[in-house]
Amino acid sequence: MKRQTLLPLLALVGGIGAFVLRLLQNRTGFEAATGLPVPGNVPGLALTALLAILALLFLLLVRRLPREAGPGPAFPSEFAAGDAAQVFLPLTGALLMLLSGLADLAEALGGVNLLARLRAAADPYGAAVAVEVSGFAPKAQLLLGLLGLVSGAAVFLAAAACRRGSREAGGFQGSLLLVPPVALVVRLVLAYRLDSINPALEAYYVELLALVFLTLGFYRLSSFAFQSGRPRRFALYTCAAVVLCVAALADGGPHLSSLLLYAGGATALLGFLLLRLAHVPGECETHDSTEDA
Repeated sequence: MKRQTLLPLLALVGGIGAFVLRLLQNRTGFEAATGLPVPGNVPGLALTALLAILALLFLLLVRRLPREAGPGPAFPSEFAAGDAAQVFLPLTGALLMLLSGLADLAEALGGVNLLARLRAAADPYGAAVAVEVSGFAPKAQLLLGLLGLVSGAAVFLAAAACRRGSREAGGFQGSLLLVPPVALVVRLVLAYRLDSINPALEAYYVELLALVFLTLGFYRLSSFAFQSGRPRRFALYTCAAVVLCVAALADGGPHLSSLLLYAGGATALLGFLLLRLAHVPGECETHDSTEDA
């Protein structure tokens, strides 16, 4: 197995494991009447242990990446794609982020919960009923929708610039990469305001951590546009974001836009990580890891 693919593969496999455990925790780890966590729930404890083990493995593996000796070339030189297939993941992630913004706008303007409507439409017995939006306030969700559209467009342009491979040739504005972390900070604040009234931290900590590491991942991605990128930190935050976003998909809502954002953000970051690791030398200097220890 190539060393460049080990980190992304571990993040993806770890995310799938975290998704399964989170799904089991949601089904067995909370009391039906009160919503309070069940003490000693096995899937919940296993999820916490898995996240801790993955964090340790990520820390060990990223230290094997070479340290930057100084300012590197500006984005997208370090993410240049050899062919169109290499930008498939970032472009797919950008499209999902755009759809997330559109979903927020549709719910804010239409006053309906799209996720509930999809569930009602997919229910062959008609037991599910579409309900009004009960999460973000309409004005707040309208803001999130606009920020989501701008973020998706910025990521799309960044992926397209990677395909062209040269900042000068493509004319990409590096400041666009600052839009996604700003938009994610706004969403994190609004999500925390909703979740903080819930006394069960176990019910929402995965979502908050997913938003935190998505923000850090895109923030570290934006630093490459200003010749201050740090591959190790970018890889660490991206791998954590992928695991937590995949796990957060098991929560299933309450908004369709959240699921699209988790899927899109994780896919985009994973794609950019693969592009960056493709430019990392195959053999890392052993003394470099020793000096960092």
